Amino acid sequence: MRKKTSKSMKTSSLQFRISLVCSDAVRIGTGIATAFLLTNGAATPSLASETSSTFRFALPGGAAILYGNASNPQAPLAERSWQQAVFYFPNGATFSLLPRTGKTNAGGAAIEPPSGSDISPSGQFVVIGRVESGTVSSGPGQAESVLSREYCPVIEIRTGCITADQTGAICGAGWQAGQPAQWGTEDQTNVMLKRDRPSASRLLRFISAGQPVRLVIDDDSGADNLLRCDPLSSINREAYQKIATALHAAGASNDARLIDAALSNANDGAAHTLESAVADDRHRAATVSAHNATLYTAPDDSHASRAYLVQNDTVTVLKQSPAGWAYVDYVTASGKHLVRWVKADQLSIEP
Repeated sequence: MRKKTSKSMKTSSLQFRISLVCSDAVRIGTGIATAFLLTNGAATPSLASETSSTFRFALPGGAAILYGNASNPQAPLAERSWQQAVFYFPNGATFSLLPRTGKTNAGGAAIEPPSGSDISPSGQFVVIGRVESGTVSSGPGQAESVLSREYCPVIEIRTGCITADQTGAICGAGWQAGQPAQWGTEDQTNVMLKRDRPSASRLLRFISAGQPVRLVIDDDSGADNLLRCDPLSSINREAYQKIATALHAAGASNDARLIDAALSNANDGAAHTLESAVADDRHRAATVSAHNATLYTAPDDSHASRAYLVQNDTVTVLKQSPAGWAYVDYVTASGKHLVRWVKADQLSIEP
């Protein structure tokens, strides 16, 4: 790859710290244009920002997060905070990170500027720092005190799935240099990315074991997150139907309606299309056939980056849609992963 030289206490009061970065993108919010340079894994503003109540961060693959409702827009960028966060997929679909779907953000939120160290070297995941605050009392008539606890949910950028929402020492582990997506130790990585990943069958097991359905759906960050992590298919349809029934019975109407809508919109043909799309996303090796192959931050001509691959560079194709585009993983000489879009006709993809 070459660089072009042209340049467990939970309350309704939440405080979020979301830290995201993209090495070659310019972040733009209302009245703000702040360029970020990636230096030793950290994002550093390359120019002073203007007052803004919104802030947009581009993510690998064309996704983005838009932060809104700055509570202190006059503050320097490093001290600014936001009360809302919305995740944007490359196709324009969105979901709310804060407040969550069907919830309110009565207590407000604090969202800090980005840090490159929060994104995995592979560009697949981003860890978010969230601080939840609430008042507690030791007993009747006793003074209340405010306590806070930091959580570190992980978002799988391609799907928007929140794979885990941990708290405690694990939050300080960090992504390991030279590894595509290892958070701390292998055991900690398993906890953050695999063990607690929401699925319909896993949630149904907890419900069947007698755990309150409201509690387990909240632990999975809501029904909308469950559906992003484990999309409805012919395999899990029955589990989702039982989950929806349990949610209705418990009065969790918002989560129940989300699953009802997914069930009503899915039919045998849609499920077959989904399963076919997943099958088509098998990873394949490819070689760059063009003299220079520009890398894009989204599958669109207007999102060209300054980076490009040269003829005979090898990549792993992660996805081959939309038509005419390939989402590829290029490993640099130093072992870092660069995940970007490239035009499919500039690659020779192995069958």
